[in-house]
Amino acid sequence: MKKNYNCLIAGLPDISVDDRKLPFNTGEFRIETANYLSGKDAGLVDLFFLKDDNSCVLSLLKKEKPSIGLNPVFPLSILEEEILEPDSNIPSYLSTFISNYKEENLRYNMSDENVMSWMYYDYAMTCKNEFVRDYFEFELNVKNIVAAINSRNHQLDITKAIIGNNEIAIALRTVNSKDFGIGMDYPYAEKIISLMEKDDLVERERGIDLVVWNYLDEAVVFEYFSIERVISFMLKLRILERWSKMTSESGRKVFMELVEKFKNNFKFDNQYKI
Repeated sequence: MKKNYNCLIAGLPDISVDDRKLPFNTGEFRIETANYLSGKDAGLVDLFFLKDDNSCVLSLLKKEKPSIGLNPVFPLSILEEEILEPDSNIPSYLSTFISNYKEENLRYNMSDENVMSWMYYDYAMTCKNEFVRDYFEFELNVKNIVAAINSRNHQLDITKAIIGNNEIAIALRTVNSKDFGIGMDYPYAEKIISLMEKDDLVERERGIDLVVWNYLDEAVVFEYFSIERVISFMLKLRILERWSKMTSESGRKVFMELVEKFKNNFKFDNQYKI
């Protein structure tokens, strides 16, 4: 039986896709909700924050300092210990990645970041919660479509940019038509492909986030006080949080640096799609 979070959800503020002033950030939201969620449901929330653990592990393996502002599930001290002496205190995909990296035997022929992302999404899509599992596959598909179009536009090897082996990933690697043969079966894919034709990078990015926002609305339309509704709110808050950072001049500079980095490297990024 699902646990209902009537009080928690009733107390959440209303947010819209155009909001720029946030009631709190996702890190604060995670800390506050931890007091209300069952252990199993808290674990579902943690799945989404493991992206920050991925970033920390990659930095530590490369002898670099992890980025400021990350909210990993595991303290840096534990991640550092796992790298020095594995003890299975972290998710299996992370342990495997660390081992393969140290042995210089990563399983896929692509960037370290893309290998990590591939293993992470494979892990997340084994989740027993249907909403969480479906959302991760949806997110993976959106990112893969964007990566494929960017690679094609710049005459780069698409196979180096696409992760996973689901139906859409296979089509993106093998079909040469404009919509990669997926437009009819996946309406959101057609929307993403259309948005990628826009010259304005900000308009393009905003449009893609709106596709994600609408997906979340539809996915929880019959969920009222469940963990699915809580997670949907958190994912929307993450979208708003990212855009609130882009309203400042410094945020805009970071955005353009990310754009330039992507153009140069075409690495599959866990947060940014352009």
